[in-house]
Amino acid sequence: MKQFFLLSMAIILLSSPFSFSDVKYESETQLNLEGVAGKMIKFFGAAKPVKTVEYYKDNAKRSDTFDKKGKLSNSQIIDMDKELFISINHDDKSYTQMTFDEWGEAMKSAMQQFSGMETEASAEPETEPEATVDWDLKVNVEETGETETIAGKKCQKVILTLEMDAEVTETNPEEGQAPESAKGGLIVTSTNWLYKGGNKAKKEMDDFNIRLAKKLGMLPGETSMKDMMAQIMESSPQLGEAMEKIKDEGKKLDGLAMRVHTVYESKVDPETAQKMGDEQAEEDEGMEIPTSVGGLLGGFGKKMLKKKMQKDPEVKERNALMQSDTRVLGITTGPLSQDLFTVPAGYKLVKRDDH
Repeated sequence: MKQFFLLSMAIILLSSPFSFSDVKYESETQLNLEGVAGKMIKFFGAAKPVKTVEYYKDNAKRSDTFDKKGKLSNSQIIDMDKELFISINHDDKSYTQMTFDEWGEAMKSAMQQFSGMETEASAEPETEPEATVDWDLKVNVEETGETETIAGKKCQKVILTLEMDAEVTETNPEEGQAPESAKGGLIVTSTNWLYKGGNKAKKEMDDFNIRLAKKLGMLPGETSMKDMMAQIMESSPQLGEAMEKIKDEGKKLDGLAMRVHTVYESKVDPETAQKMGDEQAEEDEGMEIPTSVGGLLGGFGKKMLKKKMQKDPEVKERNALMQSDTRVLGITTGPLSQDLFTVPAGYKLVKRDDH
């Protein structure tokens, strides 16, 4: 999962379409969880689209998020001149901040954890692992040739697919027993509708991205980025190769994303799925269905669980976990007030650990 996280971060750096200067950008994101969790969220009315408004001016960016009633709840500000990340909570009128240097230290710490170089970890006595994990990551960017007009702009459909396969093998089986193994993986399919026509917003987007990446030392060719890639290649050549492929194919993702639909799926190979299905069946034989979930749902939870067991008695080879859909509602250009990029008067600065 750490490897997948780093890969996702690389994709954001290479293809992020959400950075402008003197531009107001409005979007809406719908998140859908599958299965019982998704039904629970819908039941309590928490699956409504989330609106975000982003502002870009010179070396600053502000992102506003709203609650389901349309009330402003949180804001994030990136100030490149002051080298600050600022998070604002409008509900309790407080804010936290992190310097670019602190962000860099956090990234360095994350890389140390990833490559197994933490001091505490190295001081611990070595233990024999109980399982080994072999994995393979495939990356594909497909330009479909399909087009769609969104918010008055003709967009091209481009599909990014990340597929990670893993095999876990037991290293310490019981005497006389063959080692157990299981195969599975994760698939992320991101369908992007990109506007590739030239406009002022796109130019400002590119300029802001480059300036921010340079400030953070994340621009390809910068020393810190080279060091990060070197650590990744040393600890996981497969991941390094995948990131290099994303860099090469990232050109196909160039453009302003007017809509992004992403599907997250888990997958299990047929043999492992059968094993899991057999084990689940044995557990279900003596299972008592609860009449409530935490004393909250009563008969509703019982009915839902029974229905799920009847509908999905076996483990599927491929299961949808979550879907997200982001659409552009509007883009306007023009001078923006500098007040948008400052913390409102009367708001209290609190420590990140306390907030």
